[in-house]
Amino acid sequence: MPRISYIDPDSITDPELAGYIADSRTYGTPRVESQAIRAHVPAVLRSFNQSWQAVFREGVLDHSVKELARVFIAKSLDCGYCAGQRSHLALAAGLSEREFDDVIEFRDSEAFSPREKAALLLAEAIAWDPSLADDSVWTLLHAHFTEPEIVELGYFIGLTMGQQKFLKTLGIQHGDLDRASTAGLAPEVAAALQT
Repeated sequence: MPRISYIDPDSITDPELAGYIADSRTYGTPRVESQAIRAHVPAVLRSFNQSWQAVFREGVLDHSVKELARVFIAKSLDCGYCAGQRSHLALAAGLSEREFDDVIEFRDSEAFSPREKAALLLAEAIAWDPSLADDSVWTLLHAHFTEPEIVELGYFIGLTMGQQKFLKTLGIQHGDLDRASTAGLAPEVAAALQT
């Protein structure tokens, strides 16, 4: 069990918050377990979901680039819970498990466009060492993105990195609250839940 108890998702009566839980069951990113932790403080659940919707699912930057950055951060942090999730929107846009498998070694992979590699350079610098974002990285970023897109990407990387670090400390696991729904899970994680 996690280090903080789960709020029973079925006990949430506020329609807005219950809607966030329903979305997590339908789309899986974020998953119901992390939402049930955030539900201890309704303002946290509300704030997180509003940011997630406005900046991850929507926003000025294409969603697939943000999903690659999210998975890169999860794998960099060795957060199996977060790395085992997939955005349905990114999958519908054409991202595949090959990109997710190659994301840490993005420099040597042919799976990524120059634009995606530029975004991953920023994610790497934020996650590992800000000094990696030298003039050459910023030249690439400005060549491939508008300034609003770079701001959104940086903000989203910070948001997801902080949440992933927090979730990793909790010891939550996929299936703690819902083994039936495999929405938003990587194929190998979904298969493991079904056994």
